[in-house]
Amino acid sequence: MNLHFEKEFKILLNKEQFITLLNEYPQAEFKKQVNTYYDTKDFYIRNHIGAMRIREINHQFIFTLKHRYQDGVQEYEVNVSENSPAVFETEEISSLLKSLHINQPIIEIASLTTYRALIPLTDAELCFDYSEYNGTCDFEIEYEYLRPHDGLSVFNEILAIVNVKYEKNCKAKIQRALERHTDN
Repeated sequence: MNLHFEKEFKILLNKEQFITLLNEYPQAEFKKQVNTYYDTKDFYIRNHIGAMRIREINHQFIFTLKHRYQDGVQEYEVNVSENSPAVFETEEISSLLKSLHINQPIIEIASLTTYRALIPLTDAELCFDYSEYNGTCDFEIEYEYLRPHDGLSVFNEILAIVNVKYEKNCKAKIQRALERHTDN
């Protein structure tokens, strides 16, 4: 199982801002990814840990558990054979869940489809995400660190093209999908 600390800035933009920034990166190619989020019936993971998902890209599946800490997010990732609660019974994932006191049955709580264009930068990756969920869509840009640097300045330089300044991370995709689900 891979373990790393996630540090990123992310912001929602309107369609016009998104397209304007995207035009700065003509090499951008979008790939479809389907994110299925899982939790317990009482949302133990969401309330005490963070988020858990299985992401499908090109018929390959990646299990991810994001564990919140004061200084950021620790991500556990492992390739799995399918998008099914059965993968939570594998030894590696089962051990992780037990270590985090996740002992209840796991259920699917949300799903969303994202079309992502990933742009490699010197010290980070810039992700253009167009997401569809529960009858809505949104446009998000993520600046994800690969190594320590002044990423905030770099991200704000990118956003300045559309007269936007980063202030704080927007809600996570899972939160947006769940809120939209409860609105319907």
